[in-house]
Amino acid sequence: MEKSPRWTYDINKENRLLGVPELLLFGFDEIRSAMPLSYHQHAGYEFVLVERGKASWELDGHVYETKAGDVFHTSPGEIHRGGFNVIEPSRFWWFIVTPPHSEGWLRLPQDESEGFRVALEALPRVTHTGLQAVDDIRKLRNALNSNSPLRTSATRQALLGLLLLILQPNQQIVSLADDLLHQLDALIGRITEEPQWRPAIEEMADLVRISPSHFFRTFQEYTGLPPMVFIERARIKKACGLLVEGTDTVTEVANELGYASSQHFATVFKRITGMTPIQWRKFQTDRNDSL
Repeated sequence: MEKSPRWTYDINKENRLLGVPELLLFGFDEIRSAMPLSYHQHAGYEFVLVERGKASWELDGHVYETKAGDVFHTSPGEIHRGGFNVIEPSRFWWFIVTPPHSEGWLRLPQDESEGFRVALEALPRVTHTGLQAVDDIRKLRNALNSNSPLRTSATRQALLGLLLLILQPNQQIVSLADDLLHQLDALIGRITEEPQWRPAIEEMADLVRISPSHFFRTFQEYTGLPPMVFIERARIKKACGLLVEGTDTVTEVANELGYASSQHFATVFKRITGMTPIQWRKFQTDRNDSL
């Protein structure tokens, strides 16, 4: 598989930012081909912001879908993994912070620290912050990499800004019109539920009642992917589940998903996942047997 760019900041290894011990880990990944992501957990709250593409996350038997501008979070000790044990091609940022406590968490007064604790416990599993959060998260990276004598204060301020953006997204972003948002969500739901569906751009634009050019730009902004790429990846994601959870042959899976031939299906599958369908099924079966 193609090596994917990664950058991380581990406060325990760096040992350079003693003034913000609440920040445990921070980094980004750019996944260029689908790769396994097995169950794991963290000591603090983890937040994952998707900048480009889409990714799904599995926790307590539920699969949570995220797209560009979405943030997925887990609480301390929650065991989670990529949906179907795979992380899809995407670019995302992540950071892990200690749970809020009453004495000096991020140098906040006790009542504000308690407010963060209550807000984090009530936070939905997935929130949409918009891509403004990418600019804010880069401020955190810049602060960490700075040689300024005010580096600690800049880092703490950037971290607080990110947390506030995640906890109060509706107060800080301008969203698509509600009716268009609902129509896009309905369309994405149909794409997910009917992977054999082969709509043209014009058909999808008509369903959400906007022009094809406007639809293309809006869909890509909302999901991080062009419409046809999104549809193909949704189809292959469904195939990943069918291959692991069922007993149908590769040809039967290809037919179920509307591919003209098993050869075409295998070609598309390998281009997106880096494996053939047979290799994928064997890899996942062997991995599950070893757990």
